[in-house]
Amino acid sequence: MAVTVELSLPPENFPLGMMLTAGTNLHIEFERVVPVGADVVPIFWAWNGDLETFEQRVRNDNNVQQLVAIDQVDDRRLYLLHWDIPAGAFFGALTTAEGIIRSAHGYGNDDWEFELLFPSHDHLTRFHNVSRDNEIEYTLGKMQSLNNAGVSKLATVITEKQREALVLAFQRGYFTTPRQVTLSELATELDITQQSLSNRIRNGIEAIVEYVLFSASDR
Repeated sequence: MAVTVELSLPPENFPLGMMLTAGTNLHIEFERVVPVGADVVPIFWAWNGDLETFEQRVRNDNNVQQLVAIDQVDDRRLYLLHWDIPAGAFFGALTTAEGIIRSAHGYGNDDWEFELLFPSHDHLTRFHNVSRDNEIEYTLGKMQSLNNAGVSKLATVITEKQREALVLAFQRGYFTTPRQVTLSELATELDITQQSLSNRIRNGIEAIVEYVLFSASDR
């Protein structure tokens, strides 16, 4: 049974976070899911500071291979980061325990706040043991089994706009073969652009698939 946990982590126990926010007032927020595997490639938003200086500082770090700015919305800039994980780091414990970061946020020198997803309680225990062996300290908050969360938990997995788009697409026959409606027609009905609708449907499906696969992992 998959389990989600909330925890806070001091910057000194999270090398990536410390590198990104140390000595600044920048806000850093990871995308909803950060892949954790053999190669960890964080994707994150940064705002509330001098981003050009931030980019130069990060690129000068010895652990950084590449920092790429891939999008910007108002004063928020989206980055993709290739870096080397220090031995025994927080990401290493996540990789060993097959964990996924569902959300993460850091600001200046404050603690980082995470919501993590593990395939089972055994995986969470593995994460705890590896963290303890590597002297990674954290404060554990709310913990919840996904199967116990039911529909109310699924409602937090996708946004209301994603749900609206998926329900309309299903009702109008967008997922049938052959399709009964086009993406353009659905976008017109919702009074949004075709690209916005495509993003809502894709992101909503991705979130639901992740939720279902992890919830079903121990069945």
